[in-house]
Amino acid sequence: MRQLLQRAWYLIRHRQFEADLAEEMEFHRSMTTAREFGSAALARNQARDVWIWPWLQDIAQDVRFAVRLLVKDRRFTLAAIVALALGIAANNTVFTFINTALFNELPFERPERVVGIGTRDARGREGSLSYLDFQDWRASARTFAGIAATANGAMSVSDEVRAPERVNGSYVSANAFRLIGREPMAGRSFLPEDERPGAPSVVMLGYGVWMARYGGDAGIVGRAIRINGIPSTVVGIMPDGFRFPGTAEVWQPLPALAGLTGATRDARSLSVLGRMADGVSIEQARTDLSTIAARLARQYPDTNKNITATVAPMLDAFRRFTWPILMTMMGAVVFVLLIACANVASLLLARAANRSREIAIRASLGASRWRIVRQLLIESLLLAALAGGLGLILSLWGVRYFGVAFDASEIGGDRFTTPYWVDLSMNARVFAFLAALCLGSSIVFGLVPALHVSKTNLNDVLKDASRSAAGSLRARRWTGALMIGELALTLVLLAGAGLMARSFVTHYRTNLGIDTS
Repeated sequence: MRQLLQRAWYLIRHRQFEADLAEEMEFHRSMTTAREFGSAALARNQARDVWIWPWLQDIAQDVRFAVRLLVKDRRFTLAAIVALALGIAANNTVFTFINTALFNELPFERPERVVGIGTRDARGREGSLSYLDFQDWRASARTFAGIAATANGAMSVSDEVRAPERVNGSYVSANAFRLIGREPMAGRSFLPEDERPGAPSVVMLGYGVWMARYGGDAGIVGRAIRINGIPSTVVGIMPDGFRFPGTAEVWQPLPALAGLTGATRDARSLSVLGRMADGVSIEQARTDLSTIAARLARQYPDTNKNITATVAPMLDAFRRFTWPILMTMMGAVVFVLLIACANVASLLLARAANRSREIAIRASLGASRWRIVRQLLIESLLLAALAGGLGLILSLWGVRYFGVAFDASEIGGDRFTTPYWVDLSMNARVFAFLAALCLGSSIVFGLVPALHVSKTNLNDVLKDASRSAAGSLRARRWTGALMIGELALTLVLLAGAGLMARSFVTHYRTNLGIDTS
């Protein structure tokens, strides 16, 4: 431990250590003859070995040398960084969407206990629930701590002072917010009494509507406004960023939805979610609801025959829909990165022809082939790291741009907005992917040129001050082979990227025959 701390202290104050070492060596040199003192460079290296590991010294030297070379050859460095950065940025942008869609959880309390509930008919088609079935399932289920229903619909907000305003709204059962563990920032949530027939009309406002329309006036709670022309009392204000279940800004109790309470059992229009009781598995919950569905099928054969229950994690449907789209996009951008790696590998190989004499001199002085390959791979890693930094900046812009573009898109004639729980920020998983991408790409484009350069014939190169015939021939063969392979790979990858993009557009425009909103 003492040795480890000593070496760590050297890293922090290495300049002071070097100055002290030089002063001490100068003192010893003055006290002895040059023959007795020996090699100053060897003595300096042996002293450093006590302070820092030799392998770390070697890597630090390689890094410093690689930085000097990249700074010296600015045009090559800039071209390589830009080519790689575009491919890395495209991959990181798409992975950010994948991370959000497939790995992130819903912003609920204990989201793993919340499941989506639906129905399946005899033909295997999945659907929603009717209001009457929802009431029966909620009253009879024993494996759930609560079951709630929602139905989206546009709402008109108006009052005596301001002009009417159309906003996204949602009709929710009274227990919906408590079921997901969210409470209003002001006022109260809905109560079971608000769902009873003849109960006074009430409404809850989202933070955005409250700020934009009422200037954040806390006195709006308890006052009456008009929702769809009906006087309704504001009972609560939800926190900033909350737009459950997707993009709602105003909420009313479920029975306020016109025509809902008088609908038949086959009018299945409600989205239903439930929180499983502690200790209950999803299979037990599915069995419980399937038993209830079978009983209702016997009682109401005209509307419920062959209707079974489905229970799945809340994000399953969303992930099943987005998986093929995101994988199509990921395949296309991987092709782009491979093309960029092939281009940079070609640049490195062309640059290697000018470095054959340098490598030959280093090898003649005792550098092993592994040391030479390591030096060249560190140069490639530095290029990838710089490209990764630029790619990160470009991907931040790309995520923001595509997020806004997706919000502005229209599906089925209706404006589509991403759900409030879709968080496109980059977390540790995205940064780990970016680091792996930089490391992998540095190996892909840097390994072949490094192996080629490390095979430099010392005799041929050192005999000719400019360029040996053998080295030139080998370089031309490698360059020609790589150019042919790069051209063939580029054609294949571009064709694949084009087909991927076409498949994505076709999948995106496919008419599913239902209201996807």
